[in-house]
Amino acid sequence: MKTFGDTLRELRVAQELGLREMAGKIRISPAYLSRIERGKEPPPSPEVIKALAAVLAVDPDILFRLSSATDPEITDFLRARPEVMRLLRLILEAGLSDEDIQRVTAFVRQICDQHESSSP
Repeated sequence: MKTFGDTLRELRVAQELGLREMAGKIRISPAYLSRIERGKEPPPSPEVIKALAAVLAVDPDILFRLSSATDPEITDFLRARPEVMRLLRLILEAGLSDEDIQRVTAFVRQICDQHESSSP
């Protein structure tokens, strides 16, 4: 499995962004970004991870999965909605397969689509 830094560097290079350009866009020093990419620094704060994902036009969850951080928006949402935490616990305890989780995800998307179509 690739490290946070390896993945970050690959994504940056794929976007044809130089180290200094990328660092400038998210207002961190190029030296700090270089140390992160080389694994000399741990993954940055959740706010920096989200900024990196935005500049790289990738799902922030890709980077969050490789770091020990959790997106603060997700954490806040889980704290505010205990039913969601219970749902996640149920999925964990049931040992649902990836295929099962994909079916649950499709069902939730279907509900979202119905909700959007009924909104004014």
